[in-house]
Amino acid sequence: MTESEGVPTARLRASERCCDFYVERASTDLTVAEIAEAAGVSQRTFYRYFPTKAESLSPVFDWTTAEFNSAIAAASPDASLTDTLGQAFRAAFGESKADRTRALFPLVFADMEMWSVFLRKVHDGERSLAHVLTPRLGLDIDDLSARAAAASVASATRIALEVMVTNGSDPEHVYAQMIDAFTTGTIRRR
Repeated sequence: MTESEGVPTARLRASERCCDFYVERASTDLTVAEIAEAAGVSQRTFYRYFPTKAESLSPVFDWTTAEFNSAIAAASPDASLTDTLGQAFRAAFGESKADRTRALFPLVFADMEMWSVFLRKVHDGERSLAHVLTPRLGLDIDDLSARAAAASVASATRIALEVMVTNGSDPEHVYAQMIDAFTTGTIRRR
C-alpha cells in the first residue's frame, strides 16, 4: 500500500502491520503492548497513531476506501457503471488483498469495537463515494439520488463482506448480486 489522501505513510504502515498481526494470531484479543511491538512502534507512538486498539484498523480502511474511489475515478467513461463498480470492489478487497480480506473481516466482525470502527468507515466511505459517483451519474452532489447511489454501493460492500464472513461466499459475487438488487428496483417492484 502507498500513501493515500490524509493517511500518513508511517501510520498506514503501522496499521497494516497491526492487521497482519491480528490475522497471524487469528485474534483481536491482544494487548496494546503486543500489537505495538508487532507494528514496530512504541506504545506511546501506537496511542499517538491510534487512540484505541480498534482504531488501529482505520488507516487500512481509509486506504481501502481511497482505492475503491480511485478505481471508479480512473475507469473509462465508456465502461458500464456496473463493471466499474465490480473492478473497484476487486481493487479494494480482491486480487492481492483477497487473502487478507478473508482472514481479517471475521476478526473485525467478531470484535464489537472493531465492528463499530468498520461501520463508521463504511459511512465515511459512502460520503466520499458520492463525490466520485456524481460525475459518472451526471448528478449534482446535492442531489439525493447521488447520496442514495453511494449508500447502495457502500451497503453492497458491507453486505458482501458480512455474507463472506457468515457463510464463506465469494464476496465479489455477493457484491455483484447486491449491486444488481439495488439497481433493478427490487423495492419498487414489491
